[in-house]
Amino acid sequence: MLKKLVTAILVITWSFPASALCIYRGVDNAKTTIAQEFRDSRWVVRAHVVSVDYHWSDEDESWTLYRLKVVKSYKGNLTTRFKFFTERNSGGFYMDGTGGGPDLDRDYLLFLTPQAFERGLPASAKGALWVNYNCGQSKVWNEVTAREAAELATLSRHR
Repeated sequence: MLKKLVTAILVITWSFPASALCIYRGVDNAKTTIAQEFRDSRWVVRAHVVSVDYHWSDEDESWTLYRLKVVKSYKGNLTTRFKFFTERNSGGFYMDGTGGGPDLDRDYLLFLTPQAFERGLPASAKGALWVNYNCGQSKVWNEVTAREAAELATLSRHR
């Protein structure tokens, strides 16, 4: 009886979509293009990580707040310095170095959107931006190919 109850609870729990997973427009683990995310994002920038504030917790949600400086803007009029918030879960977007600490020496290509401040988020998240799709085209700048950089330049001219 207990085994059936546990199985039923697991089935019900797994049937609800989790916001932490990589879901883009209702598609789990969607493969996006730069053009798609460019269209869907309010801001597209190359940004440099300036500082990082980690919050680790066993009791509530862990999260990270990054402070970044715009190196180049491809879309939108973003302030020179901005905050980026991510939850530390399976769908988070992290700007951490290979050692797990802050990646202060790197630039990132970021497709950004505003996020309404929701109850349950830390006060630090207020006014911070989020990546359009955590498993999409946002990445370390040195992983951007010449073709992708050219596509960004073209999209930027035609906005």
